[in-house]
Amino acid sequence: MITDDHVAAGPDGPTARLASTRLRLLVALNALQRHGRSARLVANTTPAHITQSGQIESADLILFGKVFQDYRPLVEIARAAGKIVVLDVTDDLDQHRLLAPMRALVPRADAFVVPSSAMASLVNGWTAGDRPVHRVPDPIEGAVRAIGGDLGRRPLRLVWYGSPTNARYLFPHLPGLVELAERRPLELTLVSTGRSPFSGLLDPHGDASGSPLRVRFVEWSLSAQVSEIQRADLVLLPGDLDGESALKSANRLIAAIAAGRFCVASPLPSYRAFSDHALLVDSLADGIDAACAMRPERIARALRAGQALVLRDFTPEVVGRRWVEVLSTLSTPTHGA
Repeated sequence: MITDDHVAAGPDGPTARLASTRLRLLVALNALQRHGRSARLVANTTPAHITQSGQIESADLILFGKVFQDYRPLVEIARAAGKIVVLDVTDDLDQHRLLAPMRALVPRADAFVVPSSAMASLVNGWTAGDRPVHRVPDPIEGAVRAIGGDLGRRPLRLVWYGSPTNARYLFPHLPGLVELAERRPLELTLVSTGRSPFSGLLDPHGDASGSPLRVRFVEWSLSAQVSEIQRADLVLLPGDLDGESALKSANRLIAAIAAGRFCVASPLPSYRAFSDHALLVDSLADGIDAACAMRPERIARALRAGQALVLRDFTPEVVGRRWVEVLSTLSTPTHGA
């Protein structure tokens, strides 16, 4: 497995900066090793060094996570030697300049792994459906926690977390949140990497603003995300049904359910399987109002059922077995027949 993400030793084993590495490559790596397969992750290096070191010579299959360097020469060598090349695609590669090197590998890949059905459709469009595309979901990250949150709290504590590239999905909801905050004081915590993409939210609604909608920023880490979800009463996850977020997995919604917090989210395709366990709405403000009108026991039942679903289908062990199944199938001599 190859990634250009930064991978480092953590207290519970290797960890990485990008969720796509933590929730996908590292889950696959651990599962393959548990099931007696030979697997290794190569990171923090260059394509030339990987080629010169001979690290791919003994491999049957090479799985690429997110890469930002030009791996075409390495892939050509691998393919000439009969290696199977697989891309794990978690973004619309046409929409991100930094991922152009990964987009260049699409014509050279033998197969693809994706986290959602919508992403599978996108990849099939790139390849005219002539190569296998396997779906492997993202698992939960961390433990399932007690159900909590106080929807009668004033101000009501809201939390949003994610990549700064997703900040744009919050801004269309800002007028509705400000209007709602005039009736029901709100505190919104943003957990992400880097404050600047959120200045349009933070500057008019900081502590000194006098706004009934107070917005605070917390620099992302996995522990910060967990603690801020535990501090919150509701999780907000807006997206764009016509944009890239419609291609994404349900990992952030799964994280909220596992953490025991009710979520108000846009009705993205991957979220619809969880419609009994969250409120999927077009307007965050309307969703917050609707959640606050729900009986606490109804919310608790929805979350308990959601956590049962997560424990059944989205643990690292369950998802890891799917990785083993997919990669083992792709590695067999009959692959491509």
